[in-house]
Amino acid sequence: MSQHDVSSLSSSEDIHDYRGTTAVQLDQENRPQHTLLRRVSTAATSFFTLLSLEQQSLVDREEAGYLDIGDHHQDILGHALLTETLHRHATTGTDLEEFPQAYSGDIATGALPGASAPAVTPRRKSTIATTIHTVTKKFGFWDKDFHAERIKIVVTFAENYFWLIIGLLITLCIYWGAYYKRTTRYPNLDFAVIIADTDVGQLPAIVGPVVEAFFTQVPAVHRLGTFHIWNHTRISDLAQSHNNTISQEVYRQIHHQKYWAAFYVKPNATLEWFQALQAESTDFVPRSLMELVYETGRDYNAVNNYVSGVASRIVAAFDSFAPRTPLISSMLQSLSPEKRVSVLTNAPQLITSLPSFVIHDLIPITNQIVQAPFQIGMIYLVMFTFFTFIFTIEIQMYIATKVKGLKFILVKILATQAAYVVLSLAFLLLNLAFGLKFNVTFGYLGFLVVWSFGFLLMSSLGSFIEIFALLVGSFKMQLPGFVLLFVAVLNVAPTVSPMELCPKFFRYGHAMPVRNAYALFHVAYFDAWKGTVGLNIGVLCAWIVVTNAAMPFAMKYLYEKTKKQAALKQKEADASAEAPKAETSKLEASG
Repeated sequence: MSQHDVSSLSSSEDIHDYRGTTAVQLDQENRPQHTLLRRVSTAATSFFTLLSLEQQSLVDREEAGYLDIGDHHQDILGHALLTETLHRHATTGTDLEEFPQAYSGDIATGALPGASAPAVTPRRKSTIATTIHTVTKKFGFWDKDFHAERIKIVVTFAENYFWLIIGLLITLCIYWGAYYKRTTRYPNLDFAVIIADTDVGQLPAIVGPVVEAFFTQVPAVHRLGTFHIWNHTRISDLAQSHNNTISQEVYRQIHHQKYWAAFYVKPNATLEWFQALQAESTDFVPRSLMELVYETGRDYNAVNNYVSGVASRIVAAFDSFAPRTPLISSMLQSLSPEKRVSVLTNAPQLITSLPSFVIHDLIPITNQIVQAPFQIGMIYLVMFTFFTFIFTIEIQMYIATKVKGLKFILVKILATQAAYVVLSLAFLLLNLAFGLKFNVTFGYLGFLVVWSFGFLLMSSLGSFIEIFALLVGSFKMQLPGFVLLFVAVLNVAPTVSPMELCPKFFRYGHAMPVRNAYALFHVAYFDAWKGTVGLNIGVLCAWIVVTNAAMPFAMKYLYEKTKKQAALKQKEADASAEAPKAETSKLEASG
């Protein structure tokens, strides 16, 4: 092969290609000087070459069913990777794709020295025109050629609507059901009617019997609750057994949550009124003879929204009932005729002002900010446990690539619990910033107590939501959102309302994490009765233990299901790949 001497060429000489046309000009350093037109031409050629290859790639993917509706599956929650780590096997090798090396030719073969051979363009299945037409062709929705795709679209929309309606019915029906015929369940509210008024010497009890007649003989009152009548003997004996006065025992019954409220007629109520009439007192107020006792701090939502309202209606009904009774005439008859005239002249307020129930809230709540954490705030805590799961999916998938087996489960659980510690601390600090004091019940230790209660709540919910979301998501990737809504409604519906006013179905609320944490927060923030603290903590701890113990089994189930789905898809892919080969063999045989 002869070598061409190019050293003798000057900068002004032309180098001609094999067609005899001028190709490029050489400068002083023998480098090609491309004209602007040549550069534009080269760039355009490269662009359309790449575009053609990309269009052909789209055609290949479309022919392989890549764009089929319903076949595209995304591992949003990381099912495959999170479960694969439980049964990972060591890899024996790697599949590397070898790329062609740059080709260096010579002048004899028509290539310039040092130039690389262009990459070999793969054989196309069709022309550029056919490819562009296939990729860009669009149809009318009712075109005949769009029939199969139209059916897929309609079926997909119908399936989506079906799941949306099912999710709506299941979740919202639970919450709606908690309010169904609520007013008909007011008789489920237990109230105590404690009448400590008794006869004193020749003076018979007058106030007590009138109150008792109201609660026993007025049918309309019975539609507002169930009233348990206590006489003087019963309340006196119980007070002596606890070394309390009668008033202290009444307060104790309410504080220990035996009744939602107590209509309390004080001891010697008739005697005190009679003595005021005899003395023609201008300071005595007959309304002070009776009390309506309850605790808002027992259950803020129940008392504030229902109990106090029902009790106020009962008090208003009694105020309308009392003037129609012989209460005033009986009191005047206990006086001498001369005294009656004197009282009517000098102290008429003792007759015109009738006894009524004065509200005595043992644990009043004046800071209205409590509505935030004790109503909607509970829903937000459920949401943030779900967000904790979503936000940590990426790091969990990374850990799954580094740690395997039960060690991964242990690391995963510990990392999740650590997140709940941080979030519960943020919940406590947020409440503190808005004026909710943590030292009402437990002093300065209340900081740790409220923090631990918040952690127990989020921990008991978090693992349950995670397992539920993974299992439901393995069935259909769009459903984990319904998991959040379902768990929130399931917990909140029997919490923000008195259990007595809900259908019996909602008695399950006693075992729900939010309901038990709700009671614990009332103890910590308002000094409510501590009698159920042990039970509430036990329920939350049971949820934590059971859900975390179930985590390995749930992951194993997901692994097995993911493995079966992968095997089925691989089988379908192999069948699709074998079909063209079989058709080709059949044609060759027939030819």
